[in-house]
Amino acid sequence: MTMENKCISKADILRSTLFQIQIKQCQYIDNFPEAVTSVFDNAAGKKKLKKYSEIKQKLYRIKTNFFAINKGKVKKKIFFEELYERIRNRAR
Repeated sequence: MTMENKCISKADILRSTLFQIQIKQCQYIDNFPEAVTSVFDNAAGKKKLKKYSEIKQKLYRIKTNFFAINKGKVKKKIFFEELYERIRNRAR
């Protein structure tokens, strides 16, 4: 499947992830944005994005220091749910 056939491009997903990190005023030191982008990119079909419930576990399994570094600033559940909504809206 090529990028042209996806409902949203990998570059758009990465931009949305970085924007979500920026608006939450978070920091990261590892490949967190790229890992998140990979999960969402795999979940992006030709016509629509898979349901959040179908990708949630993959997002939660990402090995990262992101949430430890930003403890008290952002919760994993809220961060991923808001990011999912942002990406889903861009994919429409």
